[in-house]
Amino acid sequence: MTTQTIEAKKVFVTDNQAQWIVFEEEMQAGFQYKLASIDDLHDYVAGTGEVFTDKVETAEGVVEWYTQEFPKWSAIEYICEYRVID
Repeated sequence: MTTQTIEAKKVFVTDNQAQWIVFEEEMQAGFQYKLASIDDLHDYVAGTGEVFTDKVETAEGVVEWYTQEFPKWSAIEYICEYRVID
């Protein structure tokens, strides 16, 4: 049995008001960081309209942006959210 490794960047939330969500390579000295949660990513999307389309590592595990459209007659138009994949 082989083990598949998923390449993912870690994403963090910070107390830096100018840039409150960052990748590891964007971290700067002098700020407090913690691994972002899925809720943090959803807040980021709601606030900026930007989506991380790559796989990212969060507090819950590696996640990926998921979208699904439903037929026009359905009560739900679409689902857009981050989902844990590993």
